[in-house]
Amino acid sequence: MSVIRIIGLASQSSREIYYLDYDLEKNLLSWLREKGITIASSCDGEGVCKKCSIQNDWLTCKLTLKTFLERQKDGKIFVSYL
Repeated sequence: MSVIRIIGLASQSSREIYYLDYDLEKNLLSWLREKGITIASSCDGEGVCKKCSIQNDWLTCKLTLKTFLERQKDGKIFVSYL
C-alpha cells in the first residue's frame, strides 16, 4: 500500500490517501472523488471546463493515477481547496 498526499493551497491543510496497485489504472478524478476528495468538474470529466486541474494545470479527468505518479514522483497533489 502506498500513499498520496493531497494539499489544499488555500488552507495549507492536507490529507493522506492510500492506494493499491489495482487503483493505478483508475481515472484520477474518479479515484479522488471515490476517496472523498471534492474536485470541481462542471463537465463531469469531459475535459472541457478545466475546473478539475491540479498543479501544472494537469486535468484530473485526463490522467490515470499511474500517469500522475509518473509525472509527480513525490505523490503530492496540490488543489485550490481542501
